[in-house]
Amino acid sequence: MAAARSIDTLVRAARLYYEDGLSQGEVARRMGLSGATVSRVLAAARERGIVEVRIHDPRSPVRRVADLERQLVERFGLTDARVGTPNGGPAQALHMVGRLAADLFGERIGQMNRVGLSWGSTLEAFVAEVPERVAAVQVLPLAGGNPGLDSAGAGGTLVQALARRCGVEPSRFLAPAIVESPQTKAAITSESAIRKALEQAALVDHAFVGIGTFGVRSSATIVEDMRLSEAESATFLAQKPAGDLTGRFFDDAGQELGSPTSDRVIAVTLDDLRRVPCVIGLAAGVEKARGVQAALHTGVLDVVVLDLPLARAVLARAGEPVPAEA
Repeated sequence: MAAARSIDTLVRAARLYYEDGLSQGEVARRMGLSGATVSRVLAAARERGIVEVRIHDPRSPVRRVADLERQLVERFGLTDARVGTPNGGPAQALHMVGRLAADLFGERIGQMNRVGLSWGSTLEAFVAEVPERVAAVQVLPLAGGNPGLDSAGAGGTLVQALARRCGVEPSRFLAPAIVESPQTKAAITSESAIRKALEQAALVDHAFVGIGTFGVRSSATIVEDMRLSEAESATFLAQKPAGDLTGRFFDDAGQELGSPTSDRVIAVTLDDLRRVPCVIGLAAGVEKARGVQAALHTGVLDVVVLDLPLARAVLARAGEPVPAEA
């Protein structure tokens, strides 16, 4: 029975990570394991042949869809958009978006001085695709820590992982991103070190953020971590949340929601992000369409990086004609 349970654990973890596109932190949370255990379980799944990894030549570019990129730029007033064609299911879409974002990072590295990161599986895929290089950049977290959402495959946070790849020391933000009460947030943000970390996060010149959709993956985890009461949950649902950026929820019109969720988040605000010269939003999977469309109405995003099915779904929701052959 122990062996059977072991195989069950390997298969379940592998499906969550490779097929469903969850980050290792999200897999750990779903299965009630530590992040280090999940890393070992996934390694064991590969060793036993449960998972077969295909290596694609990194010099082969992702096939981009220029027509939809132009449509997104024109429809939503963006400065740039990257849309790529995935070769498989959700996990492939996730990794493809990560690859496109890493390519964009490489193109803009000479223009970057201070780079901010949020969290989530799409950001994890992006950081994993950034090649090691020496870059004179600062890498900063846009929010406090969240072990369930902010972990890199090699261990540590995404900020730490990207900093390692750039050959620099990461900036630190020693506070939780999500807390369970307004009183806890008030106490933590009264500390001068936390206020300084938030001020520094707001001064980045490029921000890479995962776009969340209410009830889907990381957004669902964020709400769970807030431990809202029944009355607070009712208030929140009445506000009709559509998506989030760095834990800041907004409705379909892109308007930021207030209490009870806003006073449980320790992160930059949407107003802070609007002042950042370039904010790049990442998302993968058609289930993210509502959140992406709403995020595009916030006035925060300058660039989006999406997979083809998601880009088509976003444009369709906006009433845009989408060629069948795109």
